[in-house]
Amino acid sequence: MTEQEKQPETSETHLTDKAVVLRAEAYKTIILYASRYANASIPKEDWKEIYGILVGHVKDEIVFVERAEALTYGHATDVQLDAKHYGFIEQIQEKLDQEKRGYYIIGWFHSHPGLGLFFSYVDLINQLGFQARNEDSIGLVFDHTLLGKKKVEQIGDNRLTKYDTGFEIYRLTDVNMDVNAPEYDENYHKIDYIVEGLNKFFFANVLTEISSLVAAGKPLETAYGELSSLETTIANDNKEISLNSNPPSINQDLLTEIPKSDEMVFDVDDFFYTEATNKKAKKISVIKEKADLLVYEGNKAFKQKDSFTGIEKFRTAIKQYQKINDPDRVLELLNQVCEKCLLNDHLNLAEEFIEEMLTLAKKENQLFYRGKAKYLKGYILLKIGDNRNLQHALEYIQEGAVDYIKENDFAGAGMCFHKIGSIYQLRLNDMDSACLFYKEAIVNYNNALQSQHSLRKSLWSKPESLISKLIELVDLFKELVFKIEDEGLKKKLIKEFKEISFNY
Repeated sequence: MTEQEKQPETSETHLTDKAVVLRAEAYKTIILYASRYANASIPKEDWKEIYGILVGHVKDEIVFVERAEALTYGHATDVQLDAKHYGFIEQIQEKLDQEKRGYYIIGWFHSHPGLGLFFSYVDLINQLGFQARNEDSIGLVFDHTLLGKKKVEQIGDNRLTKYDTGFEIYRLTDVNMDVNAPEYDENYHKIDYIVEGLNKFFFANVLTEISSLVAAGKPLETAYGELSSLETTIANDNKEISLNSNPPSINQDLLTEIPKSDEMVFDVDDFFYTEATNKKAKKISVIKEKADLLVYEGNKAFKQKDSFTGIEKFRTAIKQYQKINDPDRVLELLNQVCEKCLLNDHLNLAEEFIEEMLTLAKKENQLFYRGKAKYLKGYILLKIGDNRNLQHALEYIQEGAVDYIKENDFAGAGMCFHKIGSIYQLRLNDMDSACLFYKEAIVNYNNALQSQHSLRKSLWSKPESLISKLIELVDLFKELVFKIEDEGLKKKLIKEFKEISFNY
């Protein structure tokens, strides 16, 4: 009997279980992290399970999963946490408490690559640890080999073609059952769910992101606090760095290609909507699908060097998300289009989107995007090249660094201080100030190796890139610090530098 056949049916007594709304961005994290360690480019015998936690809250008898945090990977059929990972979980909860949005750890996820969807005995024990503390806690199991597979269901007199999301969500049936009881293997049941924001273009956009990461030779999704499994060796004399044991290479066919056809329906149910709210929900779903299509077309236009079409596609998509009042997605898209404008030297358009991002970030108290907008404002002033704008540019960038530090985005803060230091060194020939800001950049880059911000997806901020940046900047600092004329400042900076405990 297979595990799928052994899986218990949901009884009538379970129909009152709180259902789940999983945000599409959380789903994307799970797909990317699971696919990093199990995909079509990796031999099946080398596939590994992954593990992470789910962050969310409960409202109106619905469990909302707002985001997923990847933690670690294990062997082909199991994954274990150590004291370090439990420490990460505590850090995540502390950060959630500081955010004051009412979010908390609402469950966990892991993968069964090629094994199907079920709870093993070890999974049941793990779920007990979550559910004993919070009866609403859930466990999500993902298998990438099921993702996008076509299936036909009979709904009344109609046959409906659906496409598999590749996962199920479970809860224990009885948290008080003896874990040694013979029937304990069947002490769980499925939970109804929908993926909010899931449509046929969602996967196309995920594949686009995967493609860009693969092209850059970067891991798909890093785990919380990850220094990667890099074997880092640093020679004392020349400070050369050797980065080995990178994640397996992958190709762009790691996910099942899902046809973007109009008749596509995913395996979701309107399980909690009343007739009135159901119409509203479907309307929002249609708007999101149109917006995601625009994002897909916009990315395609940028790839084909048609930046004006790409910008207009993004602009229209942003308006669609504004229409349904989704500020998080609006900020994400504004951030993306700003960077694309800068890459294509459309500075005036970039300024327009930056101002829009800054205004919305202030309104929503989103420090990450507020810091990014301020950094970009300063960056554009520097790019114009007029020294009369230097002071304003440096002020904007330093304000951005302050926001990043408040948000615990140390990679962003390091980027800001690094930029300021380079301006003092290369354009103002002020070595005292350059060394002050370079030292702050070193401290923040170093902190970033132990604390990655969930919204920072920049390839340069991956651990291996940060280590390279740190080593280069340390060498530069050591060279410049001896050019400082103020002996007091020189001694102070040297002392503070020696006190840094590097995390690589």
